[in-house]
Amino acid sequence: MNKFYEIQEFIQQLPAYFKTEEVALEDAYNRVLREDVLADMDMPPFHKSAMDGYACHFEDIGNKLEVLEVLHAGMMPTKKVGKNECSKIMTGAAVPAGCDCVFKVEDSENTDENQVICTNPKTTKNICYQGEDYKTGEVLLQKGTIINVPQMAVLAGAGYHNVKVAAVPKVAIIASGSELVAPHQKPEAGKIRNSNSSQLISQLRKMNLQVRMNKLVVDNYDELTQTFIEALKLNDIVFFTGGASFGDFDFIPEILKDQNFTIYWKTTGMKPGNPMSFSQKEEKYCFGLSGNPVSSLVQFEFLAKPVIYRLLGANFNPLRIKAKMNFDYFRKKADRFAVVPVYIGNDGTIEEIAFHGSAHINALTSANALLEIPLGTAAVLKEEMAYVRPL
Repeated sequence: MNKFYEIQEFIQQLPAYFKTEEVALEDAYNRVLREDVLADMDMPPFHKSAMDGYACHFEDIGNKLEVLEVLHAGMMPTKKVGKNECSKIMTGAAVPAGCDCVFKVEDSENTDENQVICTNPKTTKNICYQGEDYKTGEVLLQKGTIINVPQMAVLAGAGYHNVKVAAVPKVAIIASGSELVAPHQKPEAGKIRNSNSSQLISQLRKMNLQVRMNKLVVDNYDELTQTFIEALKLNDIVFFTGGASFGDFDFIPEILKDQNFTIYWKTTGMKPGNPMSFSQKEEKYCFGLSGNPVSSLVQFEFLAKPVIYRLLGANFNPLRIKAKMNFDYFRKKADRFAVVPVYIGNDGTIEEIAFHGSAHINALTSANALLEIPLGTAAVLKEEMAYVRPL
């Protein structure tokens, strides 16, 4: 089995680590739920009208009906509807007991000052019945759910003004590379700006994780080690970017070993992004990402993000969609799982963009998805279907 697929299986076996805390509902967005959310009442809690119209007995459709009262949302009926009677009713209002039909205002005709008739003998009943959405005690959201916009509404509807969620880990980033300068600096000859940290910070923020420490360090074993030790004192997760490979100045694997970290993997079986490590020492975790910006983005999306969500106890399944290729893709070697930046056009097809390799950061500015090329696949032809992950 390819290394990439082995890592996927390893990630699925990771236990949740981070503790549970309780936060106010308004602070629960984009957090990981650590309890099942149960319904404390039926929804709807009563038979309610799905339309503005008239509540009556279906058997009276076509007869002249006397209007007893007008019911608006939030009001309970005060009149009992009998034979050839009805109540005018607004959307969301409680349907009077015994009524089994609400015909629309558009299907009504006034025959007298206080009389109405339904002009549509084939009217539907237009009632939302008590408990048809969910019933008391039903599980509405499962533990491990990542709380998004719809889940916020469900939590509020179920009366959860406080929510149990996974505690947010503290994160540090250490960018290593003697060639790197800060983004605000003009690089001298042989230097480049550090783009990886800004990219990584943004990816973490999308997960609702804030970076507490962000350092730029030259390729020096002692300086990197000292910075790593400082980061571990105050943070739960440390990201290295750069220095993850096996060159003369790639110190990260050596530092992890010397600091007694258990290294779970050093390579990923992916292209781009093969050199990458994930390691652990007691309650601390470390990712060693590539220094190439496209590689590090891919490594985070396909490996680091799933790991962090597993540690938070999340039921995380990345969005993958199948779309049609509108170009031919070929590669010389098919010995790794490959990822290619692409563009999903307005017609839903996968469009090719210029991509020159793992250092081609500008390719990502025009990409809105990542094309997956499975191990052993050397070509994906135009009109064939392929999986992509939206960015």
